[in-house]
Amino acid sequence: MKLQNKASIIMTFFGLVILLLLSGGYDMYSQRVFQAKELQRMLNVSQEVALHVGSCLTEKARIASTLSSSPLIKDALLKSNAEFAAFSDVQRIQEVDRLNQQWKSTADINNPFIQDHMANPVAEYLKQQRIVIPGEYGEIFLTNRYGVMIATTGKLTTLAHAHKYWWVAGFNDGKGRIFLDDRGFDTSVGGYVLGVVIPIMNNNEIIGILKSNVNVMGPLTGAIQTFNQRNVGKSRIVRTGGLIVAEQGIKPLSASVNEACKDQLRKKEDCTSIFADSSDDRFVAFSPIQITMGSEKFGFGGSKESIDHIKGNLGEGWHVVVSVNEEEANETVNRTTALIIIVGIFVTILSAFVSLLLGKWVANPIVKLAGTAQVIGEGRLDTRAEVLSGDEIGSLAQSFNNMAENLQNTMASRDELIFEIKQRKKAEGEKEEIIVALEKAIEEINTLEGILPICMHCKEIRDDKGYWNQLEKYISEHSQVQFSHSICDKCLKEHYPEFNRKKSRIVPNIPDSADFK
Repeated sequence: MKLQNKASIIMTFFGLVILLLLSGGYDMYSQRVFQAKELQRMLNVSQEVALHVGSCLTEKARIASTLSSSPLIKDALLKSNAEFAAFSDVQRIQEVDRLNQQWKSTADINNPFIQDHMANPVAEYLKQQRIVIPGEYGEIFLTNRYGVMIATTGKLTTLAHAHKYWWVAGFNDGKGRIFLDDRGFDTSVGGYVLGVVIPIMNNNEIIGILKSNVNVMGPLTGAIQTFNQRNVGKSRIVRTGGLIVAEQGIKPLSASVNEACKDQLRKKEDCTSIFADSSDDRFVAFSPIQITMGSEKFGFGGSKESIDHIKGNLGEGWHVVVSVNEEEANETVNRTTALIIIVGIFVTILSAFVSLLLGKWVANPIVKLAGTAQVIGEGRLDTRAEVLSGDEIGSLAQSFNNMAENLQNTMASRDELIFEIKQRKKAEGEKEEIIVALEKAIEEINTLEGILPICMHCKEIRDDKGYWNQLEKYISEHSQVQFSHSICDKCLKEHYPEFNRKKSRIVPNIPDSADFK
């Protein structure tokens, strides 16, 4: 496999490993960190929605307070209070009871007694307010300081109200306090209604109570829809007891949160929870709507159901509950992880491509160097590599050239050595031939060793075949000795006495001429 391909594969492999480690590490880290951040974000949102709803309720109370400040209302209250103040306590109780019984027993709204309360100037003023703001109000009615209704926009069930919880709460032992009566779903309005109870003061003394039933479904629904448009998850307004006051797509007070949520609601404080047993409410934040928690200025709640409203409040406050299920909560993390993976894959592919080009760029000099090495390996020792750069590859090429030059010099010395070795081998061969000849001569000489059978008279020698040979002939055949004949002084005296006296004379012709001393 080519070097550039190896580099590309290695870069791709390490890129994928780093990508997996990065995405896995981010996912593990984000799961821990994101939960805390997500819960804090949800708590902030729930607090924001709670403030918004609280502001809406405060505005409803402010409008009702403005309504009660009319001089017409004060004048009517002072007149009615003066009439009932003329009675003794017992007589007043009896009179209020009589009027209340008469009111309840009269079904015809055109009855003069009923019309005295529904068609007087104050009643007409209250009706006009309903026209000015359509759909805002249900019944609006006014009682004097003794709880007797003196004006109303509609036929109510009773005339006397001093014994009712909302009236008592608004009167507040004569100190007066705005009370928000959570009436639930009011059939007279066809929506969720709060009874806004306004104590009317004159010279720091309560002279009457004005109650207006206000439809709050619009502001509550608006707050929920605004949240849903801007945030992940769902928002609900829930009573402390768990009944859902407002949630998109759910009829008010028709459903309840789970028991785990109810436990958190009873704390009546800002808090968050993670519920492992609920897929719908995995991450939940709770924020109480402060105006519904009760204070010196505002009271909130209820005590029981009445004929015209369903599931009234039993002393509970309202809470904003923001919840996100696990899939929605992890959506941001999953998107980020997916983005990291996509970017990582792109970077890995890019790095693989770059490494392929880089590997090719780096490998080209090495490929050329490998080609040069192959040529040198074929015996062309005068071949040299091109040195094109001053980097490590250039240094390698220069070292390779030095090595080739040294190898060439070494090969030249080797050739000389081989030639010398051949010469020496040739000389040794010649030497061996000489040694063989000498050994053969020695063998031949060695054959003359031992006992030779020689004639004691003629001195002929008998060979191995039994033939007698002259001494000279036998020795010549068995050695490299060549004989030349001469005569010793003794034989000269014995056989040639005539020459003994005069040595200077010419020696007579002797066969096989010998040398004479």
